[in-house]
Parts: sequence; C-alpha cells; structure tokens
Amino acid sequence: KKILLITILLFIFPFSALWAAEAAELNPGLTPREIAAEQENALDLEQLESFLRQIDEDVQGYLPELSLKEMLASLKEGKLNIAPGEILTGLKRFFFHEVTLNLSLLGKILVIAIICSFLQNMQAAFEKGTVAKLAYFACFLAVISLVTGSFHAAVTAGLEAIKKMVGFMQLLLPVLLVLLIAMGSLTSAALFQPFLIACLSFLGFFAEMVIFPLIYLTAVLSIVNHISERFKAAKLTGLVKQITKASIGLALTIFIGVITVEGVAGGVVDGVSLRTAKFVTGAFVPVAGSMFADALDALIGGSLLLKNALGISGVLILSVIILFPVIKMLVIALIYRIAAAMIQLLGDSMLADTLDEMAGSLLLSFAAVLSVGIMFFLAITVIVGTANFTMMLR
Repeated sequence: KKILLITILLFIFPFSALWAAEAAELNPGLTPREIAAEQENALDLEQLESFLRQIDEDVQGYLPELSLKEMLASLKEGKLNIAPGEILTGLKRFFFHEVTLNLSLLGKILVIAIICSFLQNMQAAFEKGTVAKLAYFACFLAVISLVTGSFHAAVTAGLEAIKKMVGFMQLLLPVLLVLLIAMGSLTSAALFQPFLIACLSFLGFFAEMVIFPLIYLTAVLSIVNHISERFKAAKLTGLVKQITKASIGLALTIFIGVITVEGVAGGVVDGVSLRTAKFVTGAFVPVAGSMFADALDALIGGSLLLKNALGISGVLILSVIILFPVIKMLVIALIYRIAAAMIQLLGDSMLADTLDEMAGSLLLSFAAVLSVGIMFFLAITVIVGTANFTMMLR
C-alpha cells in the first residue's frame, strides 16, 4: 500500500507543480470571469473568426451577423443574445426562397409529363407505335435531365456542408483540448486528441469517397430500373441503399460509442488526479501551498467558463452550417414527391416511380449530413461534459 501511495504521489506531483506554477502567475485577486477573459486573449481565435466570417457571407440576409467574440462575451455573462423570432423568420424566408426557386422546375416537369402521358396513350392506341415510343423516351430523358441537375446541386450542397463541418471542427477541437489541459484534464485530452483528429480526416474521406458516390449510384440505378421494360435493377438499387444506410449507421454508432467511453474514462481519472493534486499542493508545498491551491481553483474555474462558452458557440455555428443545405435538400425532395404524385394521376407510373426514388436518394444525402452533424454535436458535448464531470468529481 505504501509503495502504491508513493507511486501515485510521484505521478501526480509533477502535474500539481505545473498547475501550481501556472496558477502562481495569476493575480490572486482575479475572478474566474477575469481569468477567462485573459485566457481568451491568449488563445489564437483568428482562424475561427475568419471561418465564421465566411459562413456569415453565405447566410447573409437570412440570419443576424455572427461574431465569435460577441457570442463568447454574452455566454460568459450567462446570456445568449439570440432572437429566436428573427432566426425563424430568416429560415422561413430561405425556405420560401428555395420553394419559389424550384417551382419553375416543378412546372417544367409537369408540362413534359403531360406530353409524355399523351404520347403513352398514343402508343397504346396503335399496335406498333414506334414513333410515339421514341418520342416518349425523348420526353422521359428530358425530365430526367432536369431532375439530375437539381439533384446534383442539392447533393453537392450536402457534401460541401460536411466539408465545412470538418474544417470547422479542425479549428475548434485544438482550442477546446487546450482548455481541457488548462483545467488539468490531461488524460481526457490525451484520449480525445488522436481519436478525434483521425475521425475528422476519416469522416471527410468516407463521405466524399464512399457515402456520396453510393448515393449517386442509387439515383442512377433508379433511373436505369425504369428506363427499360426488360432490364430491371430494383434489387440492386435496394442493395446499394441498404449498404449506404448501414455505412452511415455504423459510422455513427462507432463514433458515439468510442467518444462516450473515452469521455467517461478520462473524466474519472482526471477528477481523481485533480483532487490529489490539490491535496499535494496544499499539504506539501510550504507556506504558499494553500494560496497555490486557491489560485488553481480560480484558474480551473476560468478555463471551465471559457470552454463552456466556446462549446456552446461551436454548437450554434454547426447548426448554422447544417440548416441551410438541409432545407435545400428537403425542399427539392418535396418538389420531386409532389411531381411524382401529380404525374401518377396522369397515368405515367414509370416517370412517377423514378421521381419518387430520386427523392428517396436525396433523403439519403440528408441523412448523411444530419448524421455527421450529430457526431460533431456529440463530440463537442462530450468534451464540454467531460470537463464538467471532472470538476464534479474533484
């Protein structure tokens, strides 16, 4: 038991000395809020500010101007200077803008579908309607060319959203991990850093090279399945869809499982370490030990305040990145479904089924963007929650 105790003390003492030395540099009269302000000035947030300015340009006219420093300042005061009514109004305007933009697409599809339906009836009226069949095929391809253009634009918007989220997390996570270390959560930071950095690189590659090509393949197979009466690819289309869904679900499950276990394990170890470090600092450092322990408390409190504010700001910025591409994809999928329902009434089930399956493929890209967003939301939440859990154990 004595050997075990000595080993623990030898392991903890260097860290406690480090924290005590850092705490000793602070003015003992500073409050955690003032310490958080000093730490914010010491952190390099310029890249995050630059990234946020780019996002602000993309959503300009729909949302209020975004400023990281203003968000951090209000959150450190326990306030959130966000007007929900103004945000909802902006999102509503963007939704109706997308609907108006795509109504012309709906009109073009319906006009060509009426011609298709007429040609299909002519083909049925004549025993060998070769000309009518060719004309119907040309009209079918015209509708598909219109649909694939909007489909590509929506899927590209989803892929760009994932790339932006990965880029944002690559800027945010190092800052959060630095603040974790400043709080004394060395084990948590050591566990999170390699896993999260590897995950960010993998998710960007996985989405661009696996998930979205599979979504495109699903759409192409849906068209091929209905373009010919002899060549059918319904089973293959279903198989590719299942592989896509399983890939998204598997990535989400593994990420959530690993990061949750790491967060809990790191939080427990860091909580015990901090408690021991405070005891060692107060008991074994002569005269100034209690002062160092109090300064250490102030330092950890300031880091916790800044980290929580930065974490909430990160979640809000991720929401902004996700919302607009998601709305765009949902609007276009809705247009496809409305067109499919109206075309079916005209008696053209082949074109209606094609549009319906294209809408289903577009919803797969919606699910992919939302899943990546959920992963990053949870990553920020677990990092913030781990430090809070550490403080609770301490």
